Amino acid sequence: MGKEGDWPEFRLACNGGGGCVVVEHIADAVVIRDSKNLHQPGLVFSRREYADFRRRVRGGTWPRTVLQFLASVLRTAALILRHVTH
Repeated sequence: MGKEGDWPEFRLACNGGGGCVVVEHIADAVVIRDSKNLHQPGLVFSRREYADFRRRVRGGTWPRTVLQFLASVLRTAALILRHVTH
């Protein structure tokens, strides 16, 4: 059995209308999942990518960079789907 520190850290973030996401910190990655569909694969990002996204949102530059981030999300999702289906 692993040490207590081996367990992933996670946060639950909700919008007040019942829409929640789970943000898990696992090893060197951040996994984002829909709280209602935890059995579905999550979106996986490096800690650096996720930290950059959070920094941009908090700094107010998010609107200018949202398309770049979404393109990254789509590339990641495509890689996950390719891996799962092969």
